[in-house]
Amino acid sequence: RIPSAEEQAGWSDRTLRRRAGTWSTQLARAGIDVNLAPVADVVPRPVGRGNRPIGALRRGYGPSPAVVAKKTVAVVAGMHDGGTATAVKHFPGLGRVRGNTDTVAVVGDRTTTRRDALLAGFRADVQHGTELVMLSSATYTKIDRKRPATYSPTVIGDLLRGDLGFTGVVVSDDL
Repeated sequence: RIPSAEEQAGWSDRTLRRRAGTWSTQLARAGIDVNLAPVADVVPRPVGRGNRPIGALRRGYGPSPAVVAKKTVAVVAGMHDGGTATAVKHFPGLGRVRGNTDTVAVVGDRTTTRRDALLAGFRADVQHGTELVMLSSATYTKIDRKRPATYSPTVIGDLLRGDLGFTGVVVSDDL
């Protein structure tokens, strides 16, 4: 049983890394070598459970970009300890949206920018060696007003590959 990220957020970074290492070993025994996690989205306190994809489902590590960065790095490191690759998601973040991109065709974020503080988890995870980044399918009008992140050269090329320096595999979310 892997508890929700909300529950994991209450653990020390050391405990979280150790437990993620255990989960990684269990995944390896089952033949799995890539985990489509962790969720690096930051859900601001005013949005909270109104955020359907992360907050309502308790998939986030909290409203603080610094805490989310520390917790997701602990998960990435623990997964790596057990030999499992990671895919941080949902770049550049679903924390401010209301609609769930898994069930709603058009979801938009009118706030997130290329220099946004809420990118902290993604930035830290890239620096700590995540192998994959999963893109959000929302549209970020302050980054690319014409295309969802999944199809945006600005999000992928300029922000993720350029600003964050990510050189690994980029994957889509549910299309």
